Amino acid sequence: MDGRCYHNLTWVPMFIIGLSALVFGVFYVAINEPWLLDKEANEKLLGVTYNTLFSQNVNQHLPNYLTLMYRFFGWWVVSIGLLISVYVLVTKMGTQLARNTLHIVTVIILTGIYCIEYHFIPETPFLWLTHSISLLFLVSIYGSVKLKQYD
Repeated sequence: MDGRCYHNLTWVPMFIIGLSALVFGVFYVAINEPWLLDKEANEKLLGVTYNTLFSQNVNQHLPNYLTLMYRFFGWWVVSIGLLISVYVLVTKMGTQLARNTLHIVTVIILTGIYCIEYHFIPETPFLWLTHSISLLFLVSIYGSVKLKQYD
């Protein structure tokens, strides 16, 4: 492979990660009951079903609160996705500083996500999404390491 291929292996996976976060966040913002996306893992964490939880009079406004929290979370994920995508488009990760900066931040974010998922919701189906994003990240790291010989 030549430097151009390694450069594409560096920035394209990171751009896909940004777009994935953007789409994922839009789902959380757009869906009426976003807490149901991960219903089984959430109910296991809570130790009670949503039906039981919502049937109690004291919790009659809990769905509104959960909708607010999940939409807020969704906007954060949209924001992160937009920032990653725009950063990658603007820089094309053409310098070692641009690559290292985004890779370090991504390691921190993925570490935090894995800690939360494994500690609180280890049976979440979203773990596969995190694994996929990690694989894309590793491809980007590989491209970046190989690209160093062309810098």
